[in-house]
Amino acid sequence: MLKCRELSEGYSEYRCPTCGERKYVAFTCKSRFCTSCGKKSTDDWVENLCQELLDVPHRHMVFTIPEKLRIVFLKDRKLLKDLSDAAGETIISSFWERSKKQKPTPGIVCAIHTFGRDLKWNPHVHVLVTEGVLREDKQWKVVNYFHYEMLRKRWQHFILKDLKAQYMKNN
Repeated sequence: MLKCRELSEGYSEYRCPTCGERKYVAFTCKSRFCTSCGKKSTDDWVENLCQELLDVPHRHMVFTIPEKLRIVFLKDRKLLKDLSDAAGETIISSFWERSKKQKPTPGIVCAIHTFGRDLKWNPHVHVLVTEGVLREDKQWKVVNYFHYEMLRKRWQHFILKDLKAQYMKNN
């Protein structure tokens, strides 16, 4: 990363067949942690995602865990997937509970982040949720109210349930 785009680390040479002018383009490190390469990777991911998203309003949510539980996820990073799963379960189950008769499908995109702005270990999930659901009868139903206290309690339930299941499995 420190030597990203430095000619001394390797390059491609382009030469004009007419005038002979040369252009040297240094190789990149391609690390997602590099401020240059990582930005490009993120931009590419966002562009691809935008092509897949439904053209409906979305809501951004962030699901966090208490500071005292963070060490559990640091020691067993395989548990990070459980954070994403729990966020999805939280949202889906809240829509299902509201619907009673049907099991509607919301659009959900989850991205796990493992560090906060201060670069300290802080696993959390960013979730993009459609402000609506596709009902079983293939009709779109607008849902633009989210009961945040209920989502918070449900999130806690799923996280603790998953951690308990992992503990029981390992002991």
